Amino acid sequence: MAKRASESKPATQAPEDKFVELMLVAADFIKTCGSLDQAKKSLIDAGTFIQRAGGVANAERALGVLESLKEKIG
Repeated sequence: MAKRASESKPATQAPEDKFVELMLVAADFIKTCGSLDQAKKSLIDAGTFIQRAGGVANAERALGVLESLKEKIG
Protein backbone atom coordinates (compact mmCIF):
# COMPACT_ATOMS: atom_id res chain seq x y z
CA MET A 1 0.00 0.00 0.00
CA ALA A 2 2.71 2.48 0.99
CA LYS A 3 4.76 1.37 -1.99
CA ARG A 4 1.95 2.22 -4.40
CA ALA A 5 1.47 5.62 -2.73
CA SER A 6 5.18 6.43 -2.91
CA GLU A 7 5.72 5.46 -6.55
CA SER A 8 6.62 8.38 -8.80
CA LYS A 9 3.67 10.02 -10.48
CA PRO A 10 3.44 12.40 -13.40
CA ALA A 11 3.43 16.08 -12.41
CA THR A 12 -0.06 16.52 -13.81
CA GLN A 13 -2.26 13.55 -13.10
CA ALA A 14 -5.84 13.45 -14.35
CA PRO A 15 -8.45 13.59 -11.58
CA GLU A 16 -9.83 10.25 -12.74
CA ASP A 17 -6.40 8.66 -12.41
CA LYS A 18 -6.00 10.10 -8.90
CA PHE A 19 -9.41 8.72 -7.94
CA VAL A 20 -8.60 5.24 -9.27
CA GLU A 21 -5.26 5.26 -7.46
CA LEU A 22 -6.94 6.32 -4.21
CA MET A 23 -9.54 3.58 -4.55
CA LEU A 24 -6.82 0.97 -5.13
CA VAL A 25 -4.96 2.11 -2.02
CA ALA A 26 -8.22 2.02 -0.04
CA ALA A 27 -8.97 -1.49 -1.31
CA ASP A 28 -5.49 -2.66 -0.27
CA PHE A 29 -5.97 -1.10 3.16
CA ILE A 30 -9.34 -2.79 3.69
CA LYS A 31 -7.93 -6.12 2.52
CA THR A 32 -4.98 -5.76 4.90
CA CYS A 33 -7.31 -4.94 7.80
CA GLY A 34 -9.53 -7.90 7.02
CA SER A 35 -12.84 -6.07 6.68
CA LEU A 36 -14.39 -2.68 6.08
CA ASP A 37 -15.44 -2.40 9.74
CA GLN A 38 -11.89 -3.12 10.93
CA ALA A 39 -10.48 -0.62 8.41
CA LYS A 40 -12.87 2.05 9.72
CA LYS A 41 -11.79 1.30 13.30
CA SER A 42 -8.13 1.52 12.30
CA LEU A 43 -8.68 4.90 10.66
CA ILE A 44 -10.53 6.20 13.72
CA ASP A 45 -7.73 4.95 15.98
CA ALA A 46 -5.10 6.58 13.77
CA GLY A 47 -7.00 9.87 13.75
CA THR A 48 -7.31 9.80 17.52
CA PHE A 49 -3.60 9.04 17.88
CA ILE A 50 -2.63 11.92 15.59
CA GLN A 51 -4.98 14.30 17.38
CA ARG A 52 -3.66 13.36 20.82
CA ALA A 53 -0.08 13.62 19.59
CA GLY A 54 -0.74 17.19 18.51
CA GLY A 55 -0.37 16.68 14.78
CA VAL A 56 1.14 14.45 12.14
CA ALA A 57 4.75 15.48 12.81
CA ASN A 58 4.49 14.65 16.51
CA ALA A 59 2.73 11.38 15.72
CA GLU A 60 5.52 10.40 13.33
CA ARG A 61 8.11 11.12 16.02
CA ALA A 62 6.14 9.09 18.56
CA LEU A 63 5.90 6.17 16.15
CA GLY A 64 9.64 6.42 15.54
CA VAL A 65 10.28 6.16 19.27
CA LEU A 66 7.98 3.15 19.51
CA GLU A 67 9.73 1.45 16.59
CA SER A 68 13.09 2.06 18.25
CA LEU A 69 11.87 0.60 21.53
CA LYS A 70 10.41 -2.39 19.72
CA GLU A 71 13.80 -3.11 18.10
CA LYS A 72 15.63 -2.77 21.43
CA ILE A 73 13.20 -5.02 23.29
CA GLY A 74 13.33 -7.73 20.74
